[in-house]
Amino acid sequence: MTDLNTRMPTSNDVAQRTATKPAFSKDLLDAVLHRANLQQAWKQVRANKGAAGVDGMTVEEFPAWVKAGHWNVVQQSIRSGDYQPAPVRRVEIDKPDGGKRQLGIPTVTDRVIQQAIAQILMPLFEPGFSADSYGFRPGRNAHQAVRRVQSILKEGRRFTMDVDLSKLFDQINHDLLMTHLGRKVWDKRLLGLIARYLRAGVIDNQLYLESREGVPQGGPLSPLLANIMLDPLDKELERRGHRFARYADDFTIVVNSRRAGDRVLTSISHFLEHRLKLTVNTAKSRVVRTNDSKFLGFTFKGTQIHWHPDTLRKFKQRIRELTNRNWG
Repeated sequence: MTDLNTRMPTSNDVAQRTATKPAFSKDLLDAVLHRANLQQAWKQVRANKGAAGVDGMTVEEFPAWVKAGHWNVVQQSIRSGDYQPAPVRRVEIDKPDGGKRQLGIPTVTDRVIQQAIAQILMPLFEPGFSADSYGFRPGRNAHQAVRRVQSILKEGRRFTMDVDLSKLFDQINHDLLMTHLGRKVWDKRLLGLIARYLRAGVIDNQLYLESREGVPQGGPLSPLLANIMLDPLDKELERRGHRFARYADDFTIVVNSRRAGDRVLTSISHFLEHRLKLTVNTAKSRVVRTNDSKFLGFTFKGTQIHWHPDTLRKFKQRIRELTNRNWG
């Protein structure tokens, strides 16, 4: 990785080579640190841009840092198991509902490493994910999730169970997540590196905070870890024969009646809290008719997709903020 401009094979090549190995490969760290995989990870981090982490190094400054030989030291410490990721830098962004979402910004170096890990783990876990899971997956998006709900409604179901997981990324249980990872990842060196990322901590207003649970939103690896954590939920819903769509921590189950919805909401909440150690936001989780539902900013009138009134109102407000009233 000393020459960032050298043309190398893509991560797809590396992923395909990794995927041809036994599913429970014991040398995945070598694949993570393969030069082609690191090159592709750097390209992705560079394309995403993003702010500096706690060390202050920007994406633009990273190539010079690599050419100065620092990356070789990092790579050796990763192989030896001595590498300690830097804490993430906490920032807050506005949420569509008016609240605040806390993000954790890793250093550029750690973003490259996390991206390299994600590129190798994705081929191992992606094939087993549910067809009704749409968030943070290649070739899938929120619009497809909404259309999936629309296709279920065409079967005649008219009630939805909208479930809100309270701060999913902040409450993921580390031990349980590592157990899920260990079922397909046998490389203890890689598992140890991921565990150190989970425990790296947070810098908030110059104060260091331990991270005993959760994965910080803002790192390239976090979306995949969240999907791995919620995959047992998808499998449980499939096992019970439920019709649903999930996009990250936002999911809806379509049922035939309010009574069925109330029953499912109680049992699924119990499953989430006791099996996955995740908290359901009871204030925002509800069973409603489809025309009162809200999923990814949309609602449904019959089988037609419509913007939810709250979404439309916020959109209009944003347009007012961005445009001059004197415009024609």
